[in-house]
Amino acid sequence: MFYLSQTENEQAHIASALVFELSKVTLGHVRARVVGQLRNIDEDLAKRVAAGLAIDLPAKEKAARAPVDLTPSDALSIQKRASETMAGRKVAILFAEGSDKAVIDKLTNTIERAGGTAFLVAPKVGGIAVKGGTLKADGQLAGSPSVLFDAVASVLTEAQAKALANDGAAVQWFMDAFGHCKTIAHDAATQVLLDKANVEADDGVVPLEAFIKTGVLRHWAREPKVRDLA
Repeated sequence: MFYLSQTENEQAHIASALVFELSKVTLGHVRARVVGQLRNIDEDLAKRVAAGLAIDLPAKEKAARAPVDLTPSDALSIQKRASETMAGRKVAILFAEGSDKAVIDKLTNTIERAGGTAFLVAPKVGGIAVKGGTLKADGQLAGSPSVLFDAVASVLTEAQAKALANDGAAVQWFMDAFGHCKTIAHDAATQVLLDKANVEADDGVVPLEAFIKTGVLRHWAREPKVRDLA
């Protein structure tokens, strides 16, 4: 019931998680026994796990009691119940020396009015000279990886974007956000960083002005581009 209630993407995550754990099992007969038990749950799941382990599909194990099939329920799926609200979400905004403070302030206010929290990230935290004044960051770039946030945005000058393209932490910041299927909002100058991080345009990689409409949901259709799942 639980497996069949999930989205196609969630089912792939479940199968991949089982492959990950069983790949650490060194006893072949134990792997085969577990996959044989999976055949009592769902044949497709068992076949996917066996294929992911590169083993032949083992015989079905005898169940302690006959399995009972129940009607799938959308209430058991995180992705089916995911809310598009900004409320409670945390969005990182990357900036650097010379970034436009007015743009950052506008983006911050928009996020906060929608119930979210803006977290400013920069290469330095003590205070950076930006267009329109000085701005302090909430977190330093190398110590504030994008995996900590629900979505990310960037407001950079062309010169700073080119400089950050040579910074592994900055490239990884965007690479991880893309790999975790998060929304990435950016200005034109950031494109050089996105190219360096192999970030491809899709429904979740958007200009700053489209960010609020796009929201902070994960963009699962992107996943086949960034990893192989069982």
